[in-house]
Amino acid sequence: MIGSDTLTLFPGSQTLLGKQVSELVGDDLMVKAEGSVVGTFHHVTGYTEFSSEPDEQEGYYFPFHLTKTGTKMTFKKNDSPTKQNIAFDPDIVFRVTKSDTFEVLVDNQSVVKFNFSGATFES
Repeated sequence: MIGSDTLTLFPGSQTLLGKQVSELVGDDLMVKAEGSVVGTFHHVTGYTEFSSEPDEQEGYYFPFHLTKTGTKMTFKKNDSPTKQNIAFDPDIVFRVTKSDTFEVLVDNQSVVKFNFSGATFES
């Protein structure tokens, strides 16, 4: 499993952006050392605090807490930057699909690259 010096997962009772973590993912969620995410993702609807865009308020969401710290962050989805040099925030929720990869860079250094091909996505 990936070390707690890089990231930790939230307990199911934690609330993030108006949804309990247990509504987003199963308690079997784990991140392996090389970044593959395994476990269960629940299909979520009406996640209005995640985004004001209606098409981003439904789907599968991966919540995690970054324990590596810094000042700026960049997110890459499928090797393309989606957010660049944003203020550091350790509590992160990504909207994901089975075929996505997500990379988190802190102060221009890659911290972790996730893939979700081994996870279960409930319909």
